[in-house]
Amino acid sequence: MTQQLERIDFRQRNLATLAEIPAVTMEYPAALPENADQNNTSWSRLYGALIDGLGLSPRSFQLIYPFMSWDWPVANVGYTGAAQYNFCSTSPLFSATGAYVSSGVTFNDSYKQMLNVVKADTTDPALEQQIAEARNLLTLATNEYSQTYQQVQIEYTRQTGGTNTPTFETWLGGPGALSWRTQLDGLAQVVAARQRVLDQFLSETQTPGLNDAKDRYNNKDYYTKFQDSTLAKFPEVPGYSLSQDATTWLQRVKAGGGMAGEISVQNSSAAYDYSRTWAGGSASVGTFFWSVNVGGSWERIDEFGSDNSLEATVSFKAWDQIAIQAGRWYNGAFVTSVENGPFIRGYSPYGGDEGKAVWGQEGIMAAQKVGMIVCYKPSFNIRVSAQSFSSFSQKWDACAGLRIGPFEFKGSGGSTTSGWKKDAASSTFSGTSTGEGAQILGSTIALINPAE
Repeated sequence: MTQQLERIDFRQRNLATLAEIPAVTMEYPAALPENADQNNTSWSRLYGALIDGLGLSPRSFQLIYPFMSWDWPVANVGYTGAAQYNFCSTSPLFSATGAYVSSGVTFNDSYKQMLNVVKADTTDPALEQQIAEARNLLTLATNEYSQTYQQVQIEYTRQTGGTNTPTFETWLGGPGALSWRTQLDGLAQVVAARQRVLDQFLSETQTPGLNDAKDRYNNKDYYTKFQDSTLAKFPEVPGYSLSQDATTWLQRVKAGGGMAGEISVQNSSAAYDYSRTWAGGSASVGTFFWSVNVGGSWERIDEFGSDNSLEATVSFKAWDQIAIQAGRWYNGAFVTSVENGPFIRGYSPYGGDEGKAVWGQEGIMAAQKVGMIVCYKPSFNIRVSAQSFSSFSQKWDACAGLRIGPFEFKGSGGSTTSGWKKDAASSTFSGTSTGEGAQILGSTIALINPAE
């Protein structure tokens, strides 16, 4: 019985088509269609403010949402907590400002799929036929798995509202998702078995570097144990490392270390030109840029979004860039060496008439998350018109929180108990986060074999 209830971590099952699953986001509160342009412009201004104020590079920076706390506990050697593994392993959406979805496709799954479509070099017709048949059987199994996974992903986002709380694995390990978990576990075992058959045939080929890359990927010495309280047994998954853990970083900044920073956003500024970024554009953002928590629910601040005189400053007591590195299971040199293939029929380096793309925005592998931007103790000062100040003052006095893009400031009773202030003479609202943890506001992105 225990074995039946124990969830297999399907995200490390070498899924050949998992990277084709579309991300689903249902963040709350959602921007209404008539406010979408205004909302997206606000997010783009913040992106530009972070580039200018913190000296970040648009060739690698991604602004992410929803709000995320960097409070990952330090795990024992050989283990990684669920929240840390999910964030580090999940492939970024191809968008300068993009949502983080904990149920998204992992970078290691995309890498494994790429290895599966590299054309194997053999002069043995019988072996070539065996490889083709094994690939077909694997594709059938992964197609069935993928369809089920999509349904599970939709149900997860429906229940959590796209907040990533709890993480996808924690939710899937709960009693409410038992039927989904049972289906995925069974399908994942079939996929894994068929992957092993294909790998055995490929091991008899002579494609330069392919067998070494596969051996490294399958080497459990380069894996970590996925630690989650909902699991009876911690599965082994491809490892990722951080240049610094949250506890050590917080201790240092609370002792006076770290870099202070400040950014400024004005509604009078033009939208940031996303064509200058690594993604060449940005998807529409579904969450409100300006929102306030009143009576336990978040709602849009209409006054702020439409006030052309608004000027906001966000200051950080400390901020930093934390590196994320894939373990030795990942062979970056091999990825570079097969930029132009050869790939099996139906796939080509950058898509088009020759088949599905391996690289680029629509490809199997597009981008890798190689770092994250974190901050501590953000504070804000918002100056608005006298009309907006008067209109928003009543909500301010009773609000329990304020959001400016990805930044969430917690308060209680406005200026009554949180130390936040409003000043009618200058038409300003100001305050400092009361939280003692760090926040994640963005990722550092590296493109995989970008086209010239």
